Amino acid sequence: MDILLSDELKTLYEHRVINLDKQQLMPADISAIIDDFASLDGIRNTIIGHSFCGQPISCLSMGNGPKKILMWTQMHGDESTATAAVLDIIQLVTAKLSPSLSANWFELLTIYIIPMLNPDGAVAGTRENAQGIDINRDAMALQTPEGQALDAFVNKVNPDFAFNLHDQHDYYRCGKDGKSSTLAFLAPAFDAKKTIDPARQKAMALIALMHAQADSLLPEGIARYDDEFSARSFGDRIALRGISTILIESGHYPNAHYRQVARTMNVFVLLHALAMLCDESDWASDETRKKLEMEYWKIPENQEHKLCDLLIKGLSFAGSSYTTDIAIRKKSRFEPFAIIADIGDLHEQHGLSTVDALGYTYDPGRPYLLQKALYLTNESYIGLLQQGFSHFAGNVGLITNDSDYKVIENPQYWHDDKKMIKGVTPAGFLCKNGERKYALVMGEILSL
Repeated sequence: MDILLSDELKTLYEHRVINLDKQQLMPADISAIIDDFASLDGIRNTIIGHSFCGQPISCLSMGNGPKKILMWTQMHGDESTATAAVLDIIQLVTAKLSPSLSANWFELLTIYIIPMLNPDGAVAGTRENAQGIDINRDAMALQTPEGQALDAFVNKVNPDFAFNLHDQHDYYRCGKDGKSSTLAFLAPAFDAKKTIDPARQKAMALIALMHAQADSLLPEGIARYDDEFSARSFGDRIALRGISTILIESGHYPNAHYRQVARTMNVFVLLHALAMLCDESDWASDETRKKLEMEYWKIPENQEHKLCDLLIKGLSFAGSSYTTDIAIRKKSRFEPFAIIADIGDLHEQHGLSTVDALGYTYDPGRPYLLQKALYLTNESYIGLLQQGFSHFAGNVGLITNDSDYKVIENPQYWHDDKKMIKGVTPAGFLCKNGERKYALVMGEILSL
């Protein structure tokens, strides 16, 4: 795991639940794990409802303490980072491998975990459920069976703290000058005035404590999510009931496969939160909570779309008549190709990869007409790029691509007037002194 590893993080990572390091988790990935946990002493599995397609919605609970904690995840079917994390937590706690949690936690807390609220969306790989409805915009209308199940369970349990666990896209930045926002916290507002009542202040205080624990492990990588009030969202509606509610968004970390850094950091901060909820004496006073509220507001704000996969700076166009910056990013986390997201003065953007293109001129290249079978290896494809062929036209069934690179086939739009077009997959060449030095292939840049 590409992160500064403390001994505690090593323990959390090494004892995580196996076979959950996937891009997308589905009911089949976790059903046997849930059954295994439910067979352990002290773990209870309750079916709190069923999805629109009839799949069961499980809630695992543990502990018998007076303070009640609720966590739910995968409300959006394509956001499964925290699903793995909450199952890791159960494994670590039941195996008594959590370094931060006191031995008598079960006498102090009752923990309820809903690991997959939207199983239909998980199967389809969609944000929405099988009705096409965003469950997290259904807290008022309650048109979804999944939303109804969560609402009824909150009413039944009336938790003291609620953790609403999500994923955010890759392009959030931690403040104006920070890195990728790997974690983002929020104590959601429950009205348009963004009133801070005692329950919301407690949520802010706990977030500040969680941030203090994790900041050295993710320097410039933990942000504070925008607290714009959303009356239709479950976090905001649950906070309105006087429940201390905390949103955690899992995000990108450079070179981390399937967000395993965000997964482990979720485990870390949630276990520390549980430990601090076992004993609130150190942060129970009004004065301390007010100070922690001030620390909460110091967490850098999440900056949306301030990152891109590739930032090209100062590239010349149209015979060097002007220069500009180009930001390239994927439409979504799961799409294999990228598009041109922005063109112009992008000095506030930060690229996960950045190319200084001063002195280079853009050339869109020309099509390679497919008239016979074409077998592509890395060497032969690079050879075509060196000849100026940036895309393929004609019968794409003639291509057998054994190279490591994706190819652009019969593009609907093309940069044929020597400028780039927003929303189009970038291709072409960066040239210097009349020579093609780099090629843009499906959003990646290759040296020629």
